Amino acid sequence: MATTLVVRVNYVDSDVNYGTTPADYIALDLTNDYLIWTKGDSVVKDLMTAEPTAAQLNAAAELIDPLVAVTVTKCLLMDYSHNVSGAYYTHLVKGMGENKRYVFAFDFDGATATEPQLEAWDTSAHSTAVLNALGAGTALDSMVKGVCTTVSLPGVSWAGSPLAGASNVLLLNAGSGAIAVATVLYANLKIVIPAAYATPAAEAFVLTCRYTYF
Repeated sequence: MATTLVVRVNYVDSDVNYGTTPADYIALDLTNDYLIWTKGDSVVKDLMTAEPTAAQLNAAAELIDPLVAVTVTKCLLMDYSHNVSGAYYTHLVKGMGENKRYVFAFDFDGATATEPQLEAWDTSAHSTAVLNALGAGTALDSMVKGVCTTVSLPGVSWAGSPLAGASNVLLLNAGSGAIAVATVLYANLKIVIPAAYATPAAEAFVLTCRYTYF
């Protein structure tokens, strides 16, 4: 039987794992839900009662700094599964970019044949990684940084690995290979905009967890 994956985000306490307190996590609907990396403002924030518009997202965007790299302040989950009478809600992803271990959870219901890895692509076609956020064609320049936290905290001011295409990926079992039984793997992610980056952009990229099973 195929091994299936549920991706979850922590919206309560990123010091607590999924097995201890499942209620701290929201499962993503991978068809409809999405993540918003933003500076945020009085409109684009935790617990919005309407889906943000493009204009609202632009107004709340993180600004490029001419002197220093900027880590995007917040990550919001746009969660369609909490739709109540037409109202949509955002939830702040707790611990994103911080020295926190239990932020993004990858919940497998069985063994895998290969180590699960997290990838970043322009689209779900998984054919290109040339968005500005993904390094504009140079994978090592990707602004999307990831760190495996399955076995430990990432550390204070962690740098992470740039994610872009098939060449720059994040191994979710800390390089220990395929998983033998049902388990939950963890990662933390952030977006770091280089100082004086020349091209302001609002982009939507795709995060993919790739694995094979028996």
